[in-house]
Amino acid sequence: MKKLSLLFLTIALLITSCGEAFAKNTECNLQNINWDERHNIEFHDNLLKNLSEQYDDIAKTYPIGHTWRERKINAIELTSNVKNEKNKTGIAVIGNIHGNEQEAGESASYTAWWLATNYNVDKKVKDILDNYIIYIVPVLNPDGYAQSFIYPTRENLRPTDHNGNNVVFSDPYTDTDKDGVIAEIYVGAKDSAIKDRKKIGMESPDWDKNGIFGDDPKKSNIDLNRTFDYLWNYLDVDTKPVLVGNAYTRAGANPATEPEIKALQNFLLTKKIHALATLHTGIQCVLTPWCNTSEKPKDAEFMEKVALDMAKTLENTTGRKFYSKQSYDDYPTSAEMIDWTYGRLGIHSYTIEVYSGGKPNPNGSIDEQCTWGNELPKDQWIYKGEWNGVKDVWFKNTTRAQMVGIAPPEQSKMVEGAKDSILTMIHSEPHGPGSQVPDYLLWGNGW
Repeated sequence: MKKLSLLFLTIALLITSCGEAFAKNTECNLQNINWDERHNIEFHDNLLKNLSEQYDDIAKTYPIGHTWRERKINAIELTSNVKNEKNKTGIAVIGNIHGNEQEAGESASYTAWWLATNYNVDKKVKDILDNYIIYIVPVLNPDGYAQSFIYPTRENLRPTDHNGNNVVFSDPYTDTDKDGVIAEIYVGAKDSAIKDRKKIGMESPDWDKNGIFGDDPKKSNIDLNRTFDYLWNYLDVDTKPVLVGNAYTRAGANPATEPEIKALQNFLLTKKIHALATLHTGIQCVLTPWCNTSEKPKDAEFMEKVALDMAKTLENTTGRKFYSKQSYDDYPTSAEMIDWTYGRLGIHSYTIEVYSGGKPNPNGSIDEQCTWGNELPKDQWIYKGEWNGVKDVWFKNTTRAQMVGIAPPEQSKMVEGAKDSILTMIHSEPHGPGSQVPDYLLWGNGW
């Protein structure tokens, strides 16, 4: 028993040291990665670096652009030199356009890791990299990803002045009580009912001293997946039905204003891509174009069959329920990535939603039936009394705020399922000619 305990301790130390090595930008044993952990942005960057160094015959890592905070947006290109690249089929996988959907980045990085580390030991992987070029961007929004270890945000970090004091991010959310959770701030008597409490802000020491807590947080009010250069801001007051009322404030000032989207659009214009998957969380589903209309695209029959097969693959690997449908039927949006890649370039495009937290409701909607099955923490109400000069303060720790930095149980199954779903997409190609870049996009540099 002592020997067995020592063995487990040794394995645990190896896994821990590997995570530390990535954080310190050093080399580690790539076999000792714990995919049940939540990894920071440095992990993803250093994983790609280590893969390209240790498997330099099949892997290249390079930045495709930079964020507002000058973080690199890193891609890894995976293929062998067995065939001329002109005779290979291009596949793209994009993770974490939304910063807080960190399971997406984990799934994309796992797929890159699995392909690189198995090329010499698994004939299926060898066949893929001998015949395909796989481009993977694990974290398209690294600023939002990093910020979501403080408080979950979908957005990037375009410098934004939320409270009109001419200083950007002058009152960011701050964990003042060091409990690891950013609370919503309410006031109400100690014996008050929840419905009678009034929200006065977010947890912050009121850095800008204007009397409003957390009113200038680190986020942009821009949803990057509403800013692609295809039917940008299409859902306006004239569309019927009038939908997505916050489209104006979340789509940016113009199409492709954000450096993350410019980088991806320009990158994809230079590659011959047959299929693309963008990874998300929120439901457990594989979505197909269109996002902006209920009309069917030209390749609907093909993409819907592939999406159904991808969803079945996710079910088989994870043991959880998944489904597929057209993205519009989830909820209508415009200027999404898959509408741009399919509408502009003709790439078969899929949104893989890899995770929805909580217990399934067998009698609920399909979304409520298809969840991961984990127990989520309930909202917590904590009476603070006098706090920062304000009396009768309550902290509300929401479910989503409590989950910051925490991986769902069996995340390793999730990333395995996402990888298998991506393999299903890969094996459906080539189908058709692949991406066709219109001349006008080349003239305008893609945006």
